[in-house]
Amino acid sequence: MPEPSWTVVVPVKRLGVAKSRLRGALPGVPHEELALALAADTVRAVRACPAVAEVLVVTDDPRAAAEARAAGARVTGDPAAGLNGAFRHGAATAGPAAPVAALTADLPALRPAELAAALRAVPTDPPGVRGFVADAPGDGTVLLAAPAGVALEPRFGPGSAAAHLASGALPLHGDWPGLRRDVDTADDLAGAARLGLGPRTGRLLRARALAAPVRTVRYGAGMQGTVATYDASTRSGVLLLDDGTELAFPARAFDASGLRLLRLGQRVRIERDAAGEIIRVTLPTMS
Repeated sequence: MPEPSWTVVVPVKRLGVAKSRLRGALPGVPHEELALALAADTVRAVRACPAVAEVLVVTDDPRAAAEARAAGARVTGDPAAGLNGAFRHGAATAGPAAPVAALTADLPALRPAELAAALRAVPTDPPGVRGFVADAPGDGTVLLAAPAGVALEPRFGPGSAAAHLASGALPLHGDWPGLRRDVDTADDLAGAARLGLGPRTGRLLRARALAAPVRTVRYGAGMQGTVATYDASTRSGVLLLDDGTELAFPARAFDASGLRLLRLGQRVRIERDAAGEIIRVTLPTMS
């Protein structure tokens, strides 16, 4: 049977009030830019999904609408009835003939193949059953999918996974870490970075790390940190130490490591010379 061509509804709040718990997560980066980057990377991944025929962005924010249209999405106005009202409006706009999926707009690590696999997992036997994907903690919902002719009945919000289950939707299970990793807090953003961010959010994090002043601080032997940025062309980058300090490392420190590459979010150990400069960046398990 041919694969269903899904319409995916993605609501985006006005950027000034979106993702309030993330405010200040990237000091020096305007909050609206971060909120827009999360939504833009989500829409970009959905547009690239082979199971998706149309992306329908529900928003009244002019910048978000312009970004969505530039990415090839259709835009409809927000009915100002909350998140579930936005999902219902999007489903009504798509019409009863289309299978409709509701997706949150804060999935910067989403991979198109993950979304395709989740949509393929929506039950066809028995027919007329909705499916949902819980977020990484397991109590929220990132995706709710309804086959053609089936009401979406969204119940997003606190405890939405249990609410969708109680409403008759079936949980969908698979190895979809980017799909499950919605971003509400700074810790969530760090988790998404470890999975690999979309280009828009990734550029914001790299720009923030490179623009931050590097403080001269003395640390003891064996200090560890997390890779905030790494440029393979220069073999240099910036580490985020456990006390929140950002510390740049040069190419010679990477060359001395014996590693072939570093990944964003990877834990490393720092070795310094007598002057306190980083001379080697290694994995914690390496000697």
